[in-house]
Amino acid sequence: MSVVERQATTSQKPPYPDFPEDEYKLRWGRARSLMARADLDALFITEPKNYMYFTGHRSDQITGDKIRPFIILMLANGEPICFGPPFELGHVRLTTWIQNVRTYQLLHHNEVIAETLREVGLGKARIGAELGREQYLGMNLLDFRALEALLPDAKFVDAADVLLSLRVIKSPLELERLRRANSITSEAIAEAFDHVKAGMSTIDVARLVRIGMMQRGADNVAAMMIAAGHDFTNGKVSVPTPRPLEVGDTLTVDCSASVKGYYSDIARTSVIGKATEEQKAMYRMVIELNHRCYEELRPGNVCEDVNLRCQRELQKLGRQTQAVGRIGHGVGCDPAEYPSLAVGEKLPLEPGMVFACNPNFTTDFGFFNVEENLVVTESGPEMLVDPEGPAELRVLG
Repeated sequence: MSVVERQATTSQKPPYPDFPEDEYKLRWGRARSLMARADLDALFITEPKNYMYFTGHRSDQITGDKIRPFIILMLANGEPICFGPPFELGHVRLTTWIQNVRTYQLLHHNEVIAETLREVGLGKARIGAELGREQYLGMNLLDFRALEALLPDAKFVDAADVLLSLRVIKSPLELERLRRANSITSEAIAEAFDHVKAGMSTIDVARLVRIGMMQRGADNVAAMMIAAGHDFTNGKVSVPTPRPLEVGDTLTVDCSASVKGYYSDIARTSVIGKATEEQKAMYRMVIELNHRCYEELRPGNVCEDVNLRCQRELQKLGRQTQAVGRIGHGVGCDPAEYPSLAVGEKLPLEPGMVFACNPNFTTDFGFFNVEENLVVTESGPEMLVDPEGPAELRVLG
């Protein structure tokens, strides 16, 4: 099958990019440097967030369409090439900095990809793909194997290390988006809590938070996890339910707003009607523990140091967390992404890394989780959120 090409005919910059062109070229340059170290001739990128990270093209169609993949080929020597279905080409050109935009007929993307790789001299190339840690292909496994069969002389290898290394350090422009997403989320939860009282359900609470996020400029609500009283608190935060809130219930909202492809991950815990001294003390312990953990988010440490500090502090108190394996994670193009604040995660902390940190606890008197997002700087951690969670347990209604 011949390549169906929709080559951009003008060098004019797209009118609706998420970032200036220089931001994407910086990512491309860093990618090529890492590709050279890994001996890769190209990156074959299909996972929606990786695709959006490199192209700047965002669309609900990308994550919702499982038959028409969106693909970018990042070449070690040559300009990148972007592929999408015909009906999305106009939107791609309005948003991406990439000049070479191509399309394919339904169910024939593999033929176009294979022919393109041969066209640019990469029919026998070493090609990095999303095969390893925290990576997912934007096509099914059999589809990917069919592509490999069309290119018998090429070798597809794991490029997880390249992709993770690129996304883990946030630029100043990315940090602006993350700060905005954090503020939207924190403000929306605080305002929703002004209206929460006994008798409401957590479905009602979720609705208030969602409305508040959207009114403040969120593009989307990526996650809405709520725990109240003893509902679903045995080791996890779960979905909103119709059960009415009762006086004395803890209420934890753990949610995420997106701003132009960048996410928050914020959690707030309160209590309905009246708090016991035990609940107040537990909440204060969580806040104090969080801040001790934040102290470890500095250059010179590795990710696991934050978790080890948490364990030392809990040993002093005779407590332990829920043993979910980590007490935090990266935040960026996903609400939860690489790396983890977990024992065994030896990645050195560097300026520009962003983390959610939230050791949380299930007790006989409720679930407690306060989660903030912080960026590592040369001088230590810096909060991305305003307002930060309250120092004392908030009583609602």
